[in-house]
Amino acid sequence: MLDVEHRPAEIYLSRIEIHPDYQGRGIGTRLITALIDEARQRGQDLVLDVLSVNHRARALYRRLEMTEVARRGGNNIKITMRSTTTGGQADDQAPAGCARRSW
Repeated sequence: MLDVEHRPAEIYLSRIEIHPDYQGRGIGTRLITALIDEARQRGQDLVLDVLSVNHRARALYRRLEMTEVARRGGNNIKITMRSTTTGGQADDQAPAGCARRSW
C-alpha cells in the first residue's frame, strides 16, 4: 500500500507497506526513489514519518539520503524525515486542498 499526498510545498508519503513476502526485493527502494525523483522534478522535498522502532525503514530512508528533521510523540516515537532536494521545513499537517493519491 502506498498513500501519497501532493501538497503545495512538498510531497508527503503518509503510508508505505510492503507485504512481508515481498520485502527485501528492492520494491520499497524503487518506490521511494521514484517519489524523491518526482519531488526533485517539482522543486520539492519528499517528507515522511517513520516510527523510531522501525529500524529497517529508517535505514532505507537514510540510505536514500533522507534526513531526520523532527521527533515527536511519547519517547520521540515518531520521526519526520525529509529528502534533501530543497531543504525546506516539515509540516505537521496537510494543508486544505492538498492532492492525495493511493495505490
